[in-house]
Amino acid sequence: MALKILGGFLIVLSGTMAGFMYSKKLFMKREFYKRIINFTSSLSVQLRYSTADIFTLSSLCAEAAPLDFFNFINKKSLPFYSVWQKNIEEIPGKFSLNKKDKQLLLEFGEQLGKTDVDGQLKHLELYEQIFKKQLENAESEIKNKSKLYKTMGFFVGTAVALMII
Repeated sequence: MALKILGGFLIVLSGTMAGFMYSKKLFMKREFYKRIINFTSSLSVQLRYSTADIFTLSSLCAEAAPLDFFNFINKKSLPFYSVWQKNIEEIPGKFSLNKKDKQLLLEFGEQLGKTDVDGQLKHLELYEQIFKKQLENAESEIKNKSKLYKTMGFFVGTAVALMII
C-alpha cells in the first residue's frame, strides 16, 4: 500500500512538473521575442551610424540582444541569407518557436543587407512592429494559458494517481 501511495505521489508530482514545463515554454517564447526586438532595434541604430558590413553589424547586435546562438563570425564567404537561415534552424528548442515563428524570422532575414540604408531601416522598422505584435501574442498566451497548464498538470497527475490507487 505504501508503494502505491508513493507511486501516486510521484505521478502527481510528474504531472505538476509537466504543467510547469509547458508554462515555462510560454515564458521562453516571450523572452525570445524581447531579444529579437532588441536585435532589430540595435541593428537599426548600427545601420544608421556605422559603415560596417551586415555580418559585422548582425554579430554585434546579436551579442548585445543577447542572441548568442546567432553566429555570423567567419562566415563572410557565404551569402548572408544562407548564414541567417542556418542560424534560424539552430535556435534552441527551449524557446519553443513553431514553424510560423521560424518562417517569420526567415522572411525577416531574407531582405537584410540587400537594399540601401533607407530600405534597410524601413525593413527593420516594419519587422520590429511585427515582432512587437508577436510579443503581445506571447504575453496574451501567458496570461491565458500559463495557469491553465500548471493546474491541468496537477489535476491530470492526480486523476491518474487516483486511478492507480
